[in-house]
Amino acid sequence: MSERIVSLHAGYDNADHFVDGYVARPVAGGVRPAVVLISGMSGLNWFQRQITRTFAEAGFVTLSPDLFDGAHPEGRTPALLQKNSLDIDRAVGDVTSGARFLRDLPWVESDARVGVVGFCLGGGLALLSLGRTDAFGAGVIYYHSLFPDPQELEGIDAKLLCHYGTADHSTPREEVDAFTATLDRYEKRYEVAFYEGAGHSFLNPGNNPSPAQQRAREESLERTFAFLREELTGGEDSVTP
Repeated sequence: MSERIVSLHAGYDNADHFVDGYVARPVAGGVRPAVVLISGMSGLNWFQRQITRTFAEAGFVTLSPDLFDGAHPEGRTPALLQKNSLDIDRAVGDVTSGARFLRDLPWVESDARVGVVGFCLGGGLALLSLGRTDAFGAGVIYYHSLFPDPQELEGIDAKLLCHYGTADHSTPREEVDAFTATLDRYEKRYEVAFYEGAGHSFLNPGNNPSPAQQRAREESLERTFAFLREELTGGEDSVTP
């Protein structure tokens, strides 16, 4: 059963600038596992707010940082321009600072293992954040379309769960195979799930409401929530008073 939640504007400092964001959390008190969600190329749009609430309904204190300073273009061409113009180093700093922000909240333990989940562009940013810092205790990668240099993956210590559709032309199987070969070379811990007939961005129900997309969305979220609970709390569902 989904929990009742509250969602609200958030913000925090990263070095010399302020990062806007969006937080959703369960209404019921107690300490909860925490997750940073990283959007795709359209930024903190309506879908990103919806998926932030979905994670909160599953019991997570969830932050989506606004990496594009309020811009969330609707068309594919302006969104791709925004994606390819992103200051990647600054974005990684915004993501990792988000983990510190979550640990400062009263619903998250100060030494908690925080998870990071990224979609499309955000999947690549999640990998960079995991490889460059120790801010996160688990990573979930959805059809990443930013492909880090293989050396960036060597520093990843957390376990990964990676989701891909078999009909995804933005993140083709060749890229996935090269990625997992690098993880194997560095002896990283990971799981990969493929979803038959699903294309890119299958988590967004507005992208393509086909049965394959819907199955991929439902099955991947079930896997993701179970994985995060296991990696962040040892599989416990209970709320710590």
